Amino acid sequence: MKNLFLAISISLFSYSAMAADGSSGCGPGWYLLKKNSLVSSALRATTNGILFPSTTIGMTIGTSNCSQHAIVKNEMESLKFATENYYEIASEASRGEGNFLTSFASTIGCKTKDMSSFNKTMKKNFKKIYNTKKVDPKRMLKETYIMIFSNKDLSKACNLS
Repeated sequence: MKNLFLAISISLFSYSAMAADGSSGCGPGWYLLKKNSLVSSALRATTNGILFPSTTIGMTIGTSNCSQHAIVKNEMESLKFATENYYEIASEASRGEGNFLTSFASTIGCKTKDMSSFNKTMKKNFKKIYNTKKVDPKRMLKETYIMIFSNKDLSKACNLS
């Protein structure tokens, strides 16, 4: 039974260790086991898992000799744009149109053909997104993501990763 559990664990760890974004090639496990094989990948993942959460955080945000995950890079670009243009985006979101709103949608990964739908949905959900006096760019971005995920068409139209 223990051998079966070990085999399943190694299989799962090795699968996750070979991530498409290349994050298996970093962290303390990579320094110890540089050979790129199924076993070394599993052991790298195990080593990095033992040192959780610091390794996981480093692998996500781009430290520990890791590149940032694509989701983090995109979110940082969107947050930067939202911070620099917060009031313009809010004004245009209330109207459901405008260049800042369209550019904001681009940073989130919405396709050009779907900008009209994004803009209209922002207008429709304006009070949900800007629901308190304490809304800031981070909260606005989070609420926008929630709006996208809860809308079947927008969740297909906007590539958040």
